Order: sequence, then C-alpha cells, then structure tokens
Amino acid sequence: MSEKCALGLAVMLACAGLLGLARGAAAQWTVGSADGKSTLNLGFLSQLQAEWLENTEATNYAQNLFFRRLRMMAGGKINENLSFFFETDSPNLGKGQISGSKVDSTIFIQDFSLTYSLGAAFKIDGGMLLVPVSHNSQQGATALLSIDYGPYSFLHSDPLNSKVGRDYGIQARGYLAGNHFEYRVGLFQGNRGTDAQEPFRTVARVVYYPFEADTGFFYTGTNLGKKRVWALGGSYDAQEDYRTYSGDVFIDQPVGGGDGVTFQFDFTRYDGGTTFTTLPRQDATLAELGYYFHTVKLSPFLQYGKRNFDDPAKPDESKFQGGVAWWGNGHRFNVKLGAAVLKTEGATARHQYVVQWQVLTF
Repeated sequence: MSEKCALGLAVMLACAGLLGLARGAAAQWTVGSADGKSTLNLGFLSQLQAEWLENTEATNYAQNLFFRRLRMMAGGKINENLSFFFETDSPNLGKGQISGSKVDSTIFIQDFSLTYSLGAAFKIDGGMLLVPVSHNSQQGATALLSIDYGPYSFLHSDPLNSKVGRDYGIQARGYLAGNHFEYRVGLFQGNRGTDAQEPFRTVARVVYYPFEADTGFFYTGTNLGKKRVWALGGSYDAQEDYRTYSGDVFIDQPVGGGDGVTFQFDFTRYDGGTTFTTLPRQDATLAELGYYFHTVKLSPFLQYGKRNFDDPAKPDESKFQGGVAWWGNGHRFNVKLGAAVLKTEGATARHQYVVQWQVLTF
C-alpha cells in the first residue's frame, strides 16, 4: 500500500474515531391518520464510503470518497391488511471514473412493494421486488454483517434486466408450522426479449427455521446477539432455458450474555443456458463469519466469495475480505473498516481498503 493510501486511510480512521463521540441516529419519522389505522414512515439511508482499489496491473490505487448508497425511504400501512414500502437510490454517487469525471447518478426507484396480509401464513407482495435467489441476495443493505453483499450474489441481474436483484412482479409468501417453515413463490418479468414475447420468470424459495424465524421481507444480515435465527434454505429461479439453483445456511446465535456469532454459507449454480449466453454455467460460493462483542459494540468479520466457471478457458475469481464493524447504534449508526484481496486466475492479485459510515433513519 502506497504512502498516500496509508495517509488517506489514517485520516479516515481518525474521522471514524471522532464519529464514535457522536450520538446514534434517531428513530424514524412517523405520520398517522386520526383514527390510527394508516401510518406513513419517512427516513433515509446514507452509506458514505472511502475506498482504495488497486488497478489490474497492481501499480497504483484508485482513491474515492463517495456515497455507496444514498436512499430516501418511505413505508407504512394503508389499513390493517395493506402495507407498502418505497425507496429510491443513487448508488456510487460521486465515485471517480476512468475518464476522470465523477458518477452523477440519476435518482431511481430501487424498491416499491405493496403487501396484502391475511396473517403470517399468507401474504401477497406486488411491485418492484428483491427476488429471493439466495439468502444473501434477499438481505437488506441496511443490516449486512460485512461492508457489502457477496461479490457474486447478483450475477443474474444483468442477463435478466434486473436492477441489483430487483424485478417487477408478484409473489406469495408465508410462515407455517409455528413460523418454522417459510415459502416464497413468485412470477416476475425477467428479460422480455424481442417484442416482449419471452415467458415470465418463475422463482421459488423455501426455508426451515428450527428456532426463531426471520419474518421480514428483507432478511437481516446480523441481529447483534438479540435473536436466535437458524435458517436452512433453498431457491430456484428460471426463465425459458435459464436456471439458477441455490442452497444456503444462516446461523445467528446469541452467546455470552449479550454477544453473538453470525455465520452464513451460500452455494449458487448459475446457468444461462441458450437463453442468456452472457451468463455461462458457473458456481458461486459465499461464506461469512462474525462475532459481536456487546460491551464494546464491535464485531470482527470475514467474507469470502468465489466463482468457478465450468469452462476451463474462463478464469475463476475470488475475493477475501476481513474487517471490523463498530455498531454505535446498531444498524442505525455504524462504521465498518475492511481490507480485501481480489484474485483472478492467471492475473496479479489486487488489494482493496474500505471505510464505510452508515446512518439510517427508518
């Protein structure tokens, strides 16, 4: 790492230390109807990030200070059965590009969902939804264990014309047998093809919870020692000749009178078949591990992702990241530091250093 990179990282670490003196973000802002049957919650997500990323020749670092995510959020209930969630995003806002200019992203709709609930056993979600292709790809960005998602959790997005795993559609989901079993079954737009003649995309997911269930629309990356969630899940995603299969294990276990350990392993087989030739057959794996020390609100974490192509002519890739998170006010206010090694078969390994400051009010 160069002296300039080290100096920049030292400055960010100093800023992170000063932030530790600040108070956590406040709760969401809520407006309710006079009869209390309807509510509107407002908030935002800010993930300000500093990044040093080595180039492909490993000769210098791209240095950036930008918004990894900047979202406006709204949600609430219309009546006792109908609720909604809406958020915008402007990802990588201000990040430098090869041309020397900075990303000036247009704000777009990231999520919009309407949920009609007849109880825990049956809910209908409709809108622009995060598609449950795997456990990691169904987690919310506000509650991740590590700095970001696994590096290969959304390989299906571009071929299916999705936006970071989102697609237009409708799904049924519910929790059975005392919340020990979860199901999600959906019909989505997928890639419409020429003249929008392609068949719809079908997705199914099942999960077994021996203890507590994760019943939110978005899964939580870590509960910081507050819930005992063990999840054994599997997903299936298909459109014409395209298939994706995923199996995953997630363990979030309180220990030591307030501490917590979090573990996740996802295995995903992507195969675009003849429908999406830009997604060749490959296996993607993700492993995460973290331990939360409640007395100091710190959790060291490790994340490893790898993609293996069936075609031996295509170079396999991997990313290994280690870091630490300070949860000043849980998911509402935290600072994460990470260092990573990125490898591509037959090429020089690259390094990445990241500092991320998250503020969430929702």
